[in-house]
This record gives sequence, C-alpha cells and structure tokens, in this order.
Amino acid sequence: MDVRHKLLGAFLAAAALVAATGAIVLHADSASAARAAVTAAEQMAGGAAKDIALGLPPARAGQTSVPLFYNPEALASYLDRLHQNQNRDIVVVDRFKRILADAAPEDVGETFTEDSGDEVTHTIEDGKPRIFVEHGDDSPKPMLQVVVPVTGPANIVKGAVILEYTQLYNQMMDASRPARQAIVTAGAICILLVVLLGFVIATSITRRIDSLTRAVQVIRDGDYSRRVALKGRDDLARLGNAFDDMTGRLERSAREILAKEYTDSILANAGEGICGVDADGRITFANAAAGRITGLGVDGLLGEDARGALQVLPDDDLVAGDEDREGTLQRPDGSAVRVAYTISHIGKRGAVVVLRDVSRQRALERDLRHQALHDGLTGLPNRKLFLDRLEHAMTRARAARTELTAVLYLDLDGFKKVNDSLGHNAGDQLLRTTAERLAAALRPQDTVARLGGDEFAVLLEDADRETVEARAQACLDALNQPFLVQGRKAVVSVSIGVVPGVSGYGDADEVLRNADVAMYAAKARGKGCYLLFESHMHEQLLDRLDSESRLRDAVHRGELRLHLQPVVDLIQRKTAGVEALVRWEDPERGLQQPGAFIPLAEETGLITEIDRWVLFEACLAVKQWQDRTPDASPAWVSVNLSAANLDIPDLTDRVAYALATTGLSPHCLVLELTETVLMRDIAVTSARLEELRELGVKIAIDDFGTGYSSLGYLRDIPVDVLKVDRSFITGLEDNPRQQDLVSAVIQLGHTLGLKVVAEGVETEDQLRLLSRMGARYAQGYYLGRPAPADQLSTNTATVRAGTVNVPEDLS
Repeated sequence: MDVRHKLLGAFLAAAALVAATGAIVLHADSASAARAAVTAAEQMAGGAAKDIALGLPPARAGQTSVPLFYNPEALASYLDRLHQNQNRDIVVVDRFKRILADAAPEDVGETFTEDSGDEVTHTIEDGKPRIFVEHGDDSPKPMLQVVVPVTGPANIVKGAVILEYTQLYNQMMDASRPARQAIVTAGAICILLVVLLGFVIATSITRRIDSLTRAVQVIRDGDYSRRVALKGRDDLARLGNAFDDMTGRLERSAREILAKEYTDSILANAGEGICGVDADGRITFANAAAGRITGLGVDGLLGEDARGALQVLPDDDLVAGDEDREGTLQRPDGSAVRVAYTISHIGKRGAVVVLRDVSRQRALERDLRHQALHDGLTGLPNRKLFLDRLEHAMTRARAARTELTAVLYLDLDGFKKVNDSLGHNAGDQLLRTTAERLAAALRPQDTVARLGGDEFAVLLEDADRETVEARAQACLDALNQPFLVQGRKAVVSVSIGVVPGVSGYGDADEVLRNADVAMYAAKARGKGCYLLFESHMHEQLLDRLDSESRLRDAVHRGELRLHLQPVVDLIQRKTAGVEALVRWEDPERGLQQPGAFIPLAEETGLITEIDRWVLFEACLAVKQWQDRTPDASPAWVSVNLSAANLDIPDLTDRVAYALATTGLSPHCLVLELTETVLMRDIAVTSARLEELRELGVKIAIDDFGTGYSSLGYLRDIPVDVLKVDRSFITGLEDNPRQQDLVSAVIQLGHTLGLKVVAEGVETEDQLRLLSRMGARYAQGYYLGRPAPADQLSTNTATVRAGTVNVPEDLS
C-alpha cells in the first residue's frame, strides 16, 4: 500500500472514528437514560424497602414505627396505596423468596420464580440491588424489574422488594430521543468533511514523496553522489535538504565505521568487565566495567600483571585454553566481590578475560535456599527441613541400634481465638514468642521447627524416655505462661503428641503422622497436656473424624429428633411448660443422647446449626400443640442456646424469624444460657439479651450455681428465670446444709421477681422438700421423661405429669 492510500486510509479511519464516537455517544446517551431509570427505580424500591423493614414514620409524636414486614395486612395496604397513587407495582418476598405481598393478591404465599437468573436470591445473600427482565404470561412484553434487599435494624437481610420500572424506562428513553437525532446529523456532516480534506492532502504529499523515494533507491545501491532538490520551505523540502547532507556524510563515515568494528565487538557487553592480556600476562586493555568490578579503575589495571590485579585467575598459562570459573576477588578498600570469569585465548597474542559480578546472584540463591528450608515468620526450620533432619536422625539411630530419638508434635490451644479477636499481627507476634520460648525450653542440640499455622515439632536425639518426657513438660510449662500481645495478656496452652524411639518406623512422614495422632488424643483428653503415641489412637481419631462427618450431614438428612420434657407447676399440679431437647437418630448407632454429640458439635462449630434447627422445631411443635388443645398445652417452651450463638450477628433476627414463621407468641419462648456463657463479656451479653427481650422472649439461667454464681450479674444481666442445677437436687433428702442452700436460692429468685425451676427431680421426697421450700416449678424424670412432641401432646398421663406423680398433699 502506497503513502496516498495510507493517507486516505488514515482520513477514512478518522471518519470511522467520528462515526464510532457518534455511536458511542448515542449508546452512552441511551445507557445514561437506562441508568437513570435504574437509579430512580432503585431509590423508589429502596424507600419502599426501608418503610417495610423499619415502618412508616409515626403520624403523631410519641408513636413508634412498626415494621410492615411482619404485618401482612399493613404491608398489603401499603403496596395498594403505592399502586393507586404512583402506579408502582411492587412484590415483597422473604429470605426464601416466598411472596409476602403483591399487587396481585392471588400470588401471596407463592414462591417468586420470575427471575430466571435467580437475582432475588443473590440480592438477599449479598445485600446488593440487581435488575432483571421478567417474561410474564400475563404481559406480551418483557417487564423490567429491580430488586433491593429489605434490611432490618441489625443490617440483616430479611427479604427483598421487587419493583417494575418498565414505564419509567420508556419515559427516560423518549426524553433523550431529540438529542440522539442531533448527534446523528452532526456526525454525518463531520464524516463528509474529513473524507474530502483527506483526498486533497494525500494528492499533494504523495507527489513529492515519490521523488524522494526514487533518490533513496539510488543511494541504497551505493551511489552517494545522488542529490534530491526539493523546492519550498515546508517539512518535505527540509527533509530533502537533510537527505542531501546525509549522503555526503555517509561517504566520509564508511571508512570510520569499518575501523571501529573490532573495538565495538570487544565492548559489546559493556556491563561485563573486559580485560585484554598480552602474551607476557600484562593487561593491555580494560573497560570501565572491569575497573568498577575490581575496584582498581581502568588506569589501575592497565600495565599491571593480570594475576596480581585479577586474583581469581589460575596459576597456569593464561593462553593455554578457554576456562569458565568463579572465585572471590578482594578489592583495595577491603570489600570482597564474587565474580564469574571467562578466559578466551587469541592465538599467540594473549587472551581476553571477561568478568561478571555475581555477588547479588549468589546472595539471592543463598536466601532462596534458606527460605525454602525455614519458616519466614519465626526463622525456624520448616516442615521440609525438619523431615530431612528426622530422616538423617532415624538413619543414625538405626546404625547405632538405639531408641534414643523422639519427636514431639505441638499444637497451640486457643491460638485461633487470639488471632480472630486481636488480629493477624497479634497472632504473628504470639507465634514468634512461642518459637522463642520453645527454643529456650529445649537443649541446644534439639531441633524445633514450625510446621505451619500454630503447629510446631521438636526432634530430640540422644534422649531417653525420662529426658523426652522432661522436655515435653518443659514445653508445656513454657507455653502455659501468659503471653503479652499488643499490651494485652493472652493465655494459651499447648497439646503435645510424643513418639519415642523412632528408629523402628518406616520413614519420617509416618513418625510425624503418629505424633500428630497423639497430639489430637491429648486435645481430646482436655488439652494442655502431652501423650505418648499408642496404636489404638489411630482408631480413636478415625472414629472421631467419622462421627464429625456424619454429624455435619445429620441436620440436612433429617436425622435430628426433637424431644420435650415437661416443667410442672407444683401448685396447680399440671404441666406449665416444656424444655426442648435434641436427640440424634444415628443410622449406625441408633438414638444418641446430647452428651454423645453436643461436645463434638461445639468443637466443630456445628452447634449453631443444631440450635437453629431446635429453635424452629420447638416453636413449631408447641404452636401446633397450642392450636390443637388450647386448654391442655404448655404455656412456654425453653430452648438452650450455646455460647457460639452469642457471636452470631443475626441471632435476634433468627429468633424473630422462627417466631414469625411458626406463629408462636414471643412470650411463649424462653431461651436458656448457662452462667459461664452469660459471664463471657457482660457488656456484650447484656446488649444482645436486651435485644431478644425486646421481642418479648424471656431469658433463663440454666444450671444456676455451677458457674460463677455471682449475685452481681443477676443485677447487670436481664434474666427472667433461674433453673437450679440438678447437682443441688441430687442427695437433697439427706443433706440439711444442701437443703438450706437450695431454699436460699429459691427465696433469692422470688425476691428478685424471677421464676425458679428446680431441675433433676427424681424422687417423691425431693419433690416434697422443694414444695415445702416454696418451689413453684420443677422438672425431672419423676415428673416426666423427655419424649417426642407428638407422643407428649397426645399422652394425657405424661402431659399432666402432676396428676400421676405429684402427691395430693403438695397442692
């Protein structure tokens, strides 16, 4: 393609660019109108979502706003007003996309399925507004929809609001149509002018370029006598004059270029030091890089003996052959530099020595080797280096036929809590301090390594059983001391697995695995201790892993069972309430009591899902019972909450959802927490419990008397019920001092206006004593065993436990 065509092509490209710009502007205008419609729709939907979540502004001062989300009639009226006054069609769904309110009332209660991309679910999950197109059977054209989350006071997404904004979009597009027409007209005129101007300029320029091109072709063939005489004062004329000057200089420079080729070939690699050495071993040439590398400078090298100036050179004849070597060169200032050098002979005239500074490269290689074998945080050997040392130690032990080599596997207890609460920097500081304490607690010849996370390992050589156990105890003692992390005291412990006599194992990996198994056994025993590996620990660990796996699926597979235990009113002699208890119908082991799986659930974090299931099922069971037999149903149901639930941000919303979904009155729900859980952080706990009480839910202290038993928290924490632990009821008949204690607790609860429930009543004598002490409520096997809700609600003898077991004189 010649210059003319290129110029024309450039102007045509410019015209195309103008056209593309116009198209972009048109698209941007349309997109802007569409975005404006979406923004307006999101604002409208957001306002509606806020009204639904928080309630309409009060009509009079002093009134409180009532959320519309849980009031179907008010919500339907609100949507009807929006439809009548603003012609806005809105659909409100809950977290499960069940339609709570719609402009079409017949759809209420159905699942919203018109978003093919499941945009409503995504908005509920991440709280971000989205748009989608709905293709409805009742509308010939697609409907544009925007969905926004309905967020409660605790910033928890409760559902979503879906608003149709098709009409708003059409209005925005109609308003921008005149601007688009003006853009099209202006673009067409610009394109026509650009094409015409390009044709004129291309014709003018190409005539003169053709003349210059013909002259260049002559010069290319070696005829430097050709000159170009372009008239004028423009750039092309100046280019012609410069061309003529260049041809004159080319002829003069040709000989100079040939003379410099040899020198240029020597100095091609200017970054490397180059020295020319004659047959007598004297340096006859040196470049600047050689002077810099040796520290002598160019003048300091010229004329010097090569072996004296370049100390790395071999003692044999320099011109004997080519050599590639490396050595350390001492500079005059006392510093040393690592150099790689090459000696190349040049016939009988001497040699060329090429030097390259590799100090940084070798230092980097050393650092990489260290990083590959050491932990970057603590500087300790890492897993790879530890296993290598262990393999060598096992080889030495086998050769010496001794059993004096052992491995300790250490895992910090409570590290995750410090890391999560104080941050990763605090966790890193704790790990560094742990490494220092372990090194101080061990012998100089022992190897301590960080395997990853909060896991460490120790290799002990020449250590008998007594020494091994002493070092393990020393590690325990060193890490049981409080850590000072970012000005705060952090208390952690360590669980240690010990494998003594490693020479009998196949490889280092097997030893480390067994030490890991022993460490897990130490954790299972109670943490903060060490255990020596025994073969049966493998089976115990596998059994635990199997139980954990099956428990994870128990909720989803429907293997959990709800049992209810009656709480009896000793005055009216009938069931006043029930306590919800969970059982696991394990397909392999049958019905499991809570003690068999709740501790595992708490360790693995599954307890929150189990508690959530129990809460919903308990509310549903008691509500159905109340609807079926209002006069013979319990007035409340108690549900236990574990400590992990207080860390869940949406706990209040979970409880509110369970109550709203099942229809159970909040006053019929009692949430039980132990003293230890309540005392973790009184300020946070009090605030969270106050939120729950605002729903109308009551709070009970379970196992009262077994935890802190501080009267102060009864003042600071909002509670409604005290449950006296069964340990105080057991043996009550034969212990007058214990009777006085239980009586004092009952009177204390009544004085504070609390409901007191005595747990673990198993004999008639216990029941008589509690009645004389003024106890109003009691539960236990004597009054009724836990049973499935359907059995309990249909068995009059079990429900009205007092009728069967409570003696008449207790009334």
